[in-house]
Amino acid sequence: MANGDEHGVTHDLLSLLSSADRNFLLRNNGDQVNNNYYFCIQIPVADLVGKNILLYFSAHWCPPCRAFLPTLVEAYHEIKAKDDAFEVIFISSDRDQDSFDEFFATMPWLALPFGDSRKAFLSRKFKVQGIPMLVAIGPTGQTVTREARNHIMAHGAKAYPFTEEHLEAESEEMAKGWPEKLKSALHEKHELVLSKRTVFVCDGCRKPGALWSFCCKECDFDLHPKCAFEGDKKTENDGKQEGEESKEG
Repeated sequence: MANGDEHGVTHDLLSLLSSADRNFLLRNNGDQVNNNYYFCIQIPVADLVGKNILLYFSAHWCPPCRAFLPTLVEAYHEIKAKDDAFEVIFISSDRDQDSFDEFFATMPWLALPFGDSRKAFLSRKFKVQGIPMLVAIGPTGQTVTREARNHIMAHGAKAYPFTEEHLEAESEEMAKGWPEKLKSALHEKHELVLSKRTVFVCDGCRKPGALWSFCCKECDFDLHPKCAFEGDKKTENDGKQEGEESKEG
């Protein structure tokens, strides 16, 4: 599931997340300093050893990052309620301290301090070329996947713990009972085929999607399964209505 040479590589978490002058991360403690910002407390990196970690590369200035954040927050709370040995670390690409503070104030997890030298090292280490990006690191320090964002978009909290075996089983369970093909009023030219897609934009609701799509490769047309099923019901209902009108005539 992961891309790049880092998949499966094991890291010493203390070495990975510590620097010569800093061996801690920040957490909002809930005490509000003013309307936007919260007082932060220091959390030793050693407290994270043996946990499942998501490295969250993001920034306030990035619209896709802001759009993805509520989905990640929801998944975080669901996962955390079931497994306390889980944490997210915000690694900021913000351009100033105020932007960092404002964005971090909306997050329930940890962060590298703004301007920390570890950010550049981690970006190189995990080949970060665009944000938002989520890298999953397992409890023994191994890189599980660099595509955790796509998995959360597809499965939400059910993607956890992001291993290939778990995600494959979850994918098959999700699609159980779905038709292999269907017709949709949103794309009457061809049948749509159930297909696995890494990422796509739904031509029905115009929102991003991942994993399963009902698609027409010839027309480069994709629908979220939900949008496809809604379109399928509309087609079925329209057919029934036409039949009733024919009988009345």
